[in-house]
Amino acid sequence: MTIFFELLEKKIGLARIGRIILSKKNKDFIHTPNFLVPINQNLTKNANFNEEFESHRIFITSKKKLLSENFIRVKFKNSAVIYSHKGLITGFIEVLDRKKSFFFENNVIPVIPFNVPNISISKEFSINQINCYLNIAEEILKKNQNINFIFTIKIFNHPELFDLYIAIVKKYENIKVLNFSDLFDNLKNFRNIIKVIIKAKLELDNNIVLMASGRIITKLYPMLIYLGFDLIDSSYILYKSSEGFYDTIEYLLPTYKINFLPCSCVVCRGELKNILKDKYSTEKINLLCLHNLITAKNYANKINQYLKYEDFRDFVEKSSLNDAKLISILKILDKEFYFSLKNETPITQENKTINCLGALSYFRPDFQIFREMVIDTFTPEPETQLIIILPCSSKKPYSDSKSHKKFATAIRKYPDFPNFQEIIITSPLGAIPRQLENVYPVNSYDISVTGFWDEEELAIASKMLVKILDKYNQEIPIICHLEGGYVEIVEKAQKKLNRKFYFSQINNKITSIESLNSLETLIRTYKDEYSAKLDIKTAKTLSKSWHRKLLKLLDYQFGIDSATKVFSNGLLIKEKKDKNQIKIIDPITKDILGFFKYSSGQIALSMKGAEKLVPYEHSKFLVFNGEKITGNTLFRPGILEYSNNLFPNDYVLILDNTKQNLIGLGQMIVGSDFLRNSKTGRIAKVYENK
Repeated sequence: MTIFFELLEKKIGLARIGRIILSKKNKDFIHTPNFLVPINQNLTKNANFNEEFESHRIFITSKKKLLSENFIRVKFKNSAVIYSHKGLITGFIEVLDRKKSFFFENNVIPVIPFNVPNISISKEFSINQINCYLNIAEEILKKNQNINFIFTIKIFNHPELFDLYIAIVKKYENIKVLNFSDLFDNLKNFRNIIKVIIKAKLELDNNIVLMASGRIITKLYPMLIYLGFDLIDSSYILYKSSEGFYDTIEYLLPTYKINFLPCSCVVCRGELKNILKDKYSTEKINLLCLHNLITAKNYANKINQYLKYEDFRDFVEKSSLNDAKLISILKILDKEFYFSLKNETPITQENKTINCLGALSYFRPDFQIFREMVIDTFTPEPETQLIIILPCSSKKPYSDSKSHKKFATAIRKYPDFPNFQEIIITSPLGAIPRQLENVYPVNSYDISVTGFWDEEELAIASKMLVKILDKYNQEIPIICHLEGGYVEIVEKAQKKLNRKFYFSQINNKITSIESLNSLETLIRTYKDEYSAKLDIKTAKTLSKSWHRKLLKLLDYQFGIDSATKVFSNGLLIKEKKDKNQIKIIDPITKDILGFFKYSSGQIALSMKGAEKLVPYEHSKFLVFNGEKITGNTLFRPGILEYSNNLFPNDYVLILDNTKQNLIGLGQMIVGSDFLRNSKTGRIAKVYENK
């Protein structure tokens, strides 16, 4: 099988970073996501166009005159060109027969055209059109198996018609790209859009490149990439330019409305400002084409910057706020298709601030994953004799904030404070056990604080609080040092629980001396009301707080009781000089068990630590088709079996083909859904092996 696409990095939602392989031997790749720059004779004669796009790597044309070796090899020798035939499919077959070797030798990728009107008379008519197209397309694919094709998908506003294409896409390996040519022509049908994309991800090899074409405008780019599209055809921009529209990203403005050019590109600095009001001007159209393409290029560069180095979901949310249909897509994805996004979403991001923009952020997939994992893996410490509920802070981790340092001073006045369970209430994450304050996204999120909580925020936090408190003995007293909306959250939870809650008296502010004195009084009064099992192991060189954190972090990552196995002898810690991670040591054998990384909030186990996680199948694992790993990357053909709950960036055990021996440790590049729906590709980075 010829590998055409390689996934390099998964991002939130269905977004991904990858590369199209033109020549592995010559290391010739086109990075994705990318946008296709349309070319015609007018544009290629324009010196400014050539200067702006000389380093671009992928273009699209429908002009047969440009399909010449002299033109392609001189103008686009280091690029790929997609040929999108605008006539009937019979005309395309004639071009293909004449240019077959030319396509193969010059990185020209043909689109099998489906050029019929998007508006169909009826569903039956649409089915007939699709079946006719599929019959002809299959003959083309069968006859030209050495050529990589782009296969066109039309659904005519009937998402169920996508099923008609699945069999042929699975059958022919020379279909390398799926071109959804009418999916985004009507954004009002956002549910249809989502259904088709999710179906493609679930049914087809995830290494197939997804391409969006049709009525694609620049402001859709972030959402298209979030939905998993690798290539975006910008040809529609030329059509809108011919109608006199000027692209500002947020809007396509008719030129007669423009009095102030909001751009300083070569076009806007030049003649365009002088001819904006001209009604019939070929020069104006040509200049608008160039400006609009430059705008698209700059926006695509900005998107890729955010995708690679910032929190991309934040960027998608911000770019959707001025379009109700885009907001609807995000909301529907989060609430109705979460389980399709779940294992596609990285479990952590490093060194990134996660800005929460309000209700649109509450159910982003990584937040939902976190809530689920806390509820599933967090178990009460048997020594717990008191629960203290506290408000969040803007500084992360909470323990480093001024307010929480004051809370800690009050709480730690009592020698038995390690037996107190602290729970922090926050929006939009919910209820956070103190032990998990260093894990993503708790260590990274930021949200505006006004003191006002909407109903959804209250519901999220109270629901999670109920589920955590339900794990504890009902006789354990619960002290609440809260004010404002935090109190309302606890009161909502209180109605669903048969438990004892005690509220401190807040005087002026929550950190005032009087308020803290009230907290201390409650602790002193109720700390001995419940007799807990005091059997916790201690380590002289370890603060009790970090002991508790590391135990719960390991359970959070690998499942309940993982920490009991790995830290069976207790643990010591040693902070590295650069203070970016903590070394975890077995106090008896002196073996290094792993490292806690501040940037990710995760523990990377060592082989010595991971060997204690027997039976390995109860943890997160990959089964390798062999007995020894060579190299630092695992690929799909080498994986025999895997856990069903793997996320991108998860730490994972690598077992040999007998499933009895641990032969390595890795960090996932993809999740279990990709493994299930792919035949090739990178799966995990190996960071230690035998």
